[in-house]
Amino acid sequence: MRRGITPDYQPADLQRWLRRVPIRWRLTLMFAAVMAVLLAGLIAFLYFHFRSDLDYNINQGLRTRAQDIAGLVRQQDAQQTRGALGQLSTSENNVVQVLDQSGRVLGASPGFSSPSLLRPQEIPSAARRAQLIQRGKELRLYAMPLPNDRKIVVTGVFLSERDEALDKLDDALAIGVPPALLLATLAAYLLAAAALRPVERMRSRAATISTDELGKRLPLPESEDEIRRLGVTLNAMLDRLEEGLEHERMFVANASHELRMPLAVLKAEIEVSLRERGGERHLRAALDSAAEETDRIIKLAEDLLLLARAQDGTLPIESIELDLEELLSELHARFEPIVEREGRSLALEPVAIPATISVSGDRDRIAQAVSNLIDNTLRYGAGPITLSARPAEGAAAEP
Repeated sequence: MRRGITPDYQPADLQRWLRRVPIRWRLTLMFAAVMAVLLAGLIAFLYFHFRSDLDYNINQGLRTRAQDIAGLVRQQDAQQTRGALGQLSTSENNVVQVLDQSGRVLGASPGFSSPSLLRPQEIPSAARRAQLIQRGKELRLYAMPLPNDRKIVVTGVFLSERDEALDKLDDALAIGVPPALLLATLAAYLLAAAALRPVERMRSRAATISTDELGKRLPLPESEDEIRRLGVTLNAMLDRLEEGLEHERMFVANASHELRMPLAVLKAEIEVSLRERGGERHLRAALDSAAEETDRIIKLAEDLLLLARAQDGTLPIESIELDLEELLSELHARFEPIVEREGRSLALEPVAIPATISVSGDRDRIAQAVSNLIDNTLRYGAGPITLSARPAEGAAAEP
């Protein structure tokens, strides 16, 4: 690129610039551009329509005046015609001449007795048919032949008055159109600002919404339009986000609650094995119990992950036939060290359900429920804790 020559302006540059301009200004600029084009078209239409009307009226006046002069010429001889035209009252913008077919002036309005208004090459054509003749931008002529009298009537008018009227119209449009365009642009800006005001209110409210205040919602405009539908959609999205966050909080709370007791049992088993030195047999039993607790923690973690992925927030239940005596004994042995470490006692009552009654359930879910109950009792209760199993009040025992 040579020095001093600027590159061509690309439309992409204008598009990038418009993207950085706020929407209300973009709308205003687009409206102003469209309005300017419409006003330019309206001005052109008014100007040419007004000019056409003026030209039509001038042409009609020339024809009418020529017909009046023709009537005067037919009624008088040449001497009378010259005298009548010499006394004809005309304005300074009008001119009249009567010519013979050779172009000689037979009569004229004052000040135009010579030379002929028609050029020699125009006389043959004017002697055959009526016609309008434009003399530059200042004078317009109308030539009408009188075949019987072998004469040509020429009427003319200077266009200064028409040009003055057009200049006044130009001045009026030049004075009136820019303020009108400015007012229309200002109205467009105010209209765009009013239309986008609900969006600004929603933006301001959205800026205040955080994870601690998810209950807030975007304000909706009263009008049933696209902006309200956008606000409704965004509020529905906030509802879903709040529900999802609440689900996550419940998951974290459940996870901490569910993991606390198995980890406490595991810690208790390890502390007992370290405190009581009973040889390899006792250490192996403690390690086996710790391994079982580890398996339970792994199973619990898997259940929590499954719960987190579940759409309805529920876990599948694996129902099998249970031996309640064995289950309660296992739970008692599992939680007794933890309860004793807290200075409490954990008693085990015999199962009060007849042997003829079969009991089905999910072993792991029951263990989790008992674990949560014991944990809550240790944290919020007092006194001894008892493990027991008996039929619910009002339940009918069937063999």
